Amino acid sequence: MGGLFQQLHVPRSQVAADNPVLYDDGRAVLEFYTPSHEYHGKQVVPVGNKWSDGTRSVGDTPRGRETYLTRNQFMAPIAHYHLLQTESFYVESGRGLWYLKGKTIELKAGDIIQVPRCHWHTFENHPDSEEPLSILYRYDSQRFVMEEKFFRNTLTYMWDCKRANVDPCPFQLCLFLSNCWMPGGLVPFPGDYASCAVNAIMMWVFAFIAKYLYGYKSSYPEYWDEEVFKKRIAPESKKSA
Repeated sequence: MGGLFQQLHVPRSQVAADNPVLYDDGRAVLEFYTPSHEYHGKQVVPVGNKWSDGTRSVGDTPRGRETYLTRNQFMAPIAHYHLLQTESFYVESGRGLWYLKGKTIELKAGDIIQVPRCHWHTFENHPDSEEPLSILYRYDSQRFVMEEKFFRNTLTYMWDCKRANVDPCPFQLCLFLSNCWMPGGLVPFPGDYASCAVNAIMMWVFAFIAKYLYGYKSSYPEYWDEEVFKKRIAPESKKSA
């Protein structure tokens, strides 16, 4: 039992004070804006959805392994649902493919797409594009602490697993996802809302296992520091006071 529920330990990058957060020497970028900005933040997806070593995803290591939660590219997220928010994307530069409601939608610089709550979706840099995909994103109900904590923990954890040449733990990923009320597309099921409900239940079960059996956390101080966040938005808070 002790071996079965043993944590996967990877060295954690110290990024809690970084904004933007740069991965693979800046090949991928994660940046957060202050609450007065029209958008929550920015992501930059590498050309070809590939790292500098030529691999496409976190699970796509030299060993050739991948898991159902890491099949997609790194900055191009796993398929998922939002339980609390409608999400909007604005393409700042480059071209991308969004997968939504069973359709593949191509977007270019200047285009906007809106993703309703409880709908399966993901996106990636267009395979034929020769430039990074830079996107701005926002939610109809902005929860800045929740969102920034999620992105910092999840993406940096996946990058650290990539650097350590190990597959991310699905239980840890589900714990991160549950903290943001964002079920991953673990199991295909007919109907958007029914599929969302089934995958939400699975997410909570995996998150429970992660927290109480594996001892994983929903946030790590190397990735997220709320005091750093408060200092960053402090000038704005004083203006509105």
